[in-house]
Amino acid sequence: MNDAVKLTITDLQVSEITSKDLEEAYRRVQLEHKDAIISIQQSMNDADEIFRKYQNESYVPLEDIAKKDRAKLNSAEKNIADKYVSLKAAYEKPLQNTEENIKMIRKAIKDASGIVDGAVKAYEEKQKTAKRKEIQAYFDSKNFKLAPLEMLFVDKWLNKGFEMKDIQKRLDEDIAGIYRDIEILEKLPEHSMAAKAMYLSNLNMGETLRQVEAIKENAERLANEQVEREERKNQEQVAINGAAESREAQIAVRLEKVQSIVDSALDLPVGTTGAQAREEMLEYTMTFKGTKEQLRKLREYMTANGISYHKGLLLDNDHDAKLVMEQKKATGRIYSFIYVPAA
Repeated sequence: MNDAVKLTITDLQVSEITSKDLEEAYRRVQLEHKDAIISIQQSMNDADEIFRKYQNESYVPLEDIAKKDRAKLNSAEKNIADKYVSLKAAYEKPLQNTEENIKMIRKAIKDASGIVDGAVKAYEEKQKTAKRKEIQAYFDSKNFKLAPLEMLFVDKWLNKGFEMKDIQKRLDEDIAGIYRDIEILEKLPEHSMAAKAMYLSNLNMGETLRQVEAIKENAERLANEQVEREERKNQEQVAINGAAESREAQIAVRLEKVQSIVDSALDLPVGTTGAQAREEMLEYTMTFKGTKEQLRKLREYMTANGISYHKGLLLDNDHDAKLVMEQKKATGRIYSFIYVPAA
């Protein structure tokens, strides 16, 4: 019980005022406030006397007299109002006890209503909790693992208007619908696995298909961009390679001229170059960039044509190179390597 209710409602009694009590109270007011009643009556008579003079159309009062008459009327009205206040309080006094009594009874009833309301809500909450557990138990019995009950649950199912047989039917339909949607998504020609994953996050077939279409469009745009980017890089590399080959050709021509002069200075036989005479071996250090398959084919070509090659490390400075050589226990000179810009 709520501590606000100190008494039971039946413990309270309504204060009764009989007609005899009212008559006695009226006579007591008349007696105790006789002067106030006489004063009110006198003010009424004074006001009436003054008013009657002005009812006569032939009466023309002087200004001073009219002002005095007006003051007397205002004074009479104020006197009646003041005396009424005291009379009203005297007449209402017998009702004060009844008024307080009624307030107490109404408060007791409101407190009782609050207790009952709390009991009703507690009972309803208990019923809803039990029903929620019953729904969960039925859902668990379906052994459905694709989505939790919360994604299918409807709050109004807990109201009395929804019977368990109707709720179970709705759950069966929803579960069957999810299996059906999953089978449809599995038949998509593209992105079916992603589509199923997205569907399980919202259980909305329309939204899922829209997302799949967006993914498809984005994938196509990205694929086109990648192809265009690779083509652009290939074209740039072809241009760089072409420039490098042109530069190498120019260097070869210049070297050939230099060698011809050297050969003349060495007085070699006509038609014999220094390179032919010495069978000079040339060594270049180059870097290659390509796919794994392209580099494999390049290595096979070099092997097939007797071109020896070595793997190396491209380091930033001589100090790092020396450290690496010590770690690898390698001997030899330390070389510097630069990229020669294309002509």
